[in-house]
Amino acid sequence: MSQESQSTARIFILLTILVGAGIIAWALLSLQPVQWLGPIVLGICALIADLFPVRLSEEGTVSVAAALDFAAVILFPPQVSVLLVAVATGLSDIIGRVPIIRVLFNTSQLAISAALAAKVYSLGPGGIFSFQTHALWGLISGLTFLLANSFLTCTVIALTQGHRPIEIWLQGNREMLLHDIALYPIGMLVALVYTYDAPALILFSLPMVIIYVSFRNNVLVRQQAQAVLETLADIIDCRDPYTAEHSRRVAEYATAITRQMGLSEDVCQLVQASARIHDLGKVTWRDDLLFKPGKLTAEEMERVREHPTTGARIVEGLAHYQKGVPLIRHHHEWIDGSGYPDGLKGDAIPLGARILAVADAYDAMTTDRPYRKALSKEEALRRLVAGAGTQFDAAVVQAFLEWMESRGEELHGVAEEAAAVRELPGEVV
Repeated sequence: MSQESQSTARIFILLTILVGAGIIAWALLSLQPVQWLGPIVLGICALIADLFPVRLSEEGTVSVAAALDFAAVILFPPQVSVLLVAVATGLSDIIGRVPIIRVLFNTSQLAISAALAAKVYSLGPGGIFSFQTHALWGLISGLTFLLANSFLTCTVIALTQGHRPIEIWLQGNREMLLHDIALYPIGMLVALVYTYDAPALILFSLPMVIIYVSFRNNVLVRQQAQAVLETLADIIDCRDPYTAEHSRRVAEYATAITRQMGLSEDVCQLVQASARIHDLGKVTWRDDLLFKPGKLTAEEMERVREHPTTGARIVEGLAHYQKGVPLIRHHHEWIDGSGYPDGLKGDAIPLGARILAVADAYDAMTTDRPYRKALSKEEALRRLVAGAGTQFDAAVVQAFLEWMESRGEELHGVAEEAAAVRELPGEVV
């Protein structure tokens, strides 16, 4: 993250904390006498739910507490709902030993979200919540809560990672938003039951637990499937001491190229996940093929060229990898159409596959193989440059060179040669 991004992120976090602190202070100073039993019970439930969130990604989690927080906005005066949300969030973060700056930010941004949602809801008909008369304003208020919460959260993630906030909000955070949206109608239902028969809320305990378990199991199944495939990919790499850690390095290079090209976080995650398992199809290779020191026969070469297709077949039935199937299948296609397995040409080759091709070729050239010694970094880069426009996408090669330069690598004139040799035929690597 650049110095400018760090500074902007700090300013945004500080402003959010100051605004949130102001709202909490207002709630305390203007608080009117209320019956506290209901808010306390709902707050305890929200605290428990906050302590058991479901992590959907590295950046965020989903908790059924969102439904209870929103119910508080509908049911209680704004001051009470703000305090309930702030206390439940703050206590859960403190119990979870979250760093103090995150405790302050999370508490503040939810206090802001609750205050805005309560203000919007107050524009409605008022009075005791009824579905017929209050549902529309409840939906508008819930949308306000969701948008405020996600905007503040996604903005701070984007600033700390050096991305655009709109990119994180629309793409990288999409799955989390979809799960969040489902919780707000549940919050309205909680408010409706509370209004007419508060003790009946105990009946919600089982459905809320089921929702939590469903969220958690869905994520666990996906994570476990990903872990199994990545472990299998590592085992395949480790069969040959020459290619140990190959898939991890290819994933690192491919991710760096994707970021260097300024592509979206969605594309970056897709390329990274596909790169980790791009050689799964090699699981069918016999040892005599894997370790053969000399030239392969025509029959053996045909077997080698089957691995992208085999790898794609292995993962095509897994929903999480559906978008990655074309990347795995086509990472050995050539820009001029002479690659395999389908002989795709130019832009017909998925961009992610073109990125994998460069990352895969570079790692292959810079590691020892049974039939040759590793090439130097400079020679491998020269061969990538020589193959730009024929074997490799020129823009991808250029992005890789720029990334290497940004890391302080000495390219010894390779970058300057790129424009002159971009159209020259490349070597098979």
